[in-house]
Amino acid sequence: MPPSYSTTITTISDTVRFLKCLDHPGEKLKLFCDTHDTACCTVCHLGQHKQCTVLYIPEVAKNYKTGPEYIQLTGDLKKAQQLAAKTSNEIEEIIKKVVKLKTEETATLEEYRVELKKYVDKRIDGLTSELKQIHDKDVVLLNEQLIKSKKIESNIAIKQSKLEAFEETPHDLFTESKHTRNIVQQLQVDLAGITAKTEYQVFSVKKDPLMLSVLENEAGLATIELKTVRTMARMCILFMYLLSVHMYAHRYVANYIL
Repeated sequence: MPPSYSTTITTISDTVRFLKCLDHPGEKLKLFCDTHDTACCTVCHLGQHKQCTVLYIPEVAKNYKTGPEYIQLTGDLKKAQQLAAKTSNEIEEIIKKVVKLKTEETATLEEYRVELKKYVDKRIDGLTSELKQIHDKDVVLLNEQLIKSKKIESNIAIKQSKLEAFEETPHDLFTESKHTRNIVQQLQVDLAGITAKTEYQVFSVKKDPLMLSVLENEAGLATIELKTVRTMARMCILFMYLLSVHMYAHRYVANYIL
């Protein structure tokens, strides 16, 4: 049963002071219920504590200050205070470690970013260079065939001009036509050779499926691994001390002042 008293102290003599009962205003907590381990007033005694073992507080509290219970209580409080201070220091040190860890791991991510960028830049540069080589090779070969084709085109135009020039002189036209016929046959063979050699590479960039899956995955590239480190085992001890103190605090004799 929780104690029913206020922190307001009423002096009824020069040596004895009692707390006020919260359940019965105006009544003072002069009695101690040993059954329920709590202070009570005379009205409480006649009510819910009627069947209990009730003692007069000034009598039971006379030597309480020098008794083992109070000595144990003050000792526990002192130990709890020391443990709390030590725990606070440990927490402050852990906070420093956490801040340092965040700084270090952030630096690790930045280094990783640089490594990834370096890899990507190197790979893209390599692919770009490969594309350029394919392009340059094809352009060179095509230009060679283009020169040959243009030369044949020019030769054909010359032959056509000559034939047109000899159209008024049949014997010259006949002779030039025979000569041109042989040349045209050779030019046709040459054109067929040019056509056969005219080829190029159709190139396209095929993205790496694995890399695409990484890019599409929000958790790709890296993850943050968590591991809880419990270094506050002493908190359990502190809790036990505080629990002990809490139990003592429910005893009125711990709050009674001589």
